[in-house]
Amino acid sequence: MIVWHNTADASRIPEFVSSGQEVELWIGTHPIEMGQSVWVELTLSRADGKQLTAKQPAEWHSNNDQRNNSYWRVLLGTFGQGDRLEYRICGSRGEEQIMCTETFEFEVS
Repeated sequence: MIVWHNTADASRIPEFVSSGQEVELWIGTHPIEMGQSVWVELTLSRADGKQLTAKQPAEWHSNNDQRNNSYWRVLLGTFGQGDRLEYRICGSRGEEQIMCTETFEFEVS
């Protein structure tokens, strides 16, 4: 199983986040297989200094049979000005953890 994010077909929307904007993540996996799961591990550092860590599951969205890819989506919600979010995407097939991506981050303007 291969997992990717921050590409043309699996991006963060919006790329540059402003206060109050809904943030969604798109994630790709290859190949299409039963038993896959995808999630986001995140650390939110609020502008007031508070920190929160969480694990949020991704929801399967669709398959691209020509490319043998699956696409997943995570709705992260909205954030305030000065908030900073670090996250990485992880995936597994059955009980086996397969891969976690590099860490991505953004700061809310």
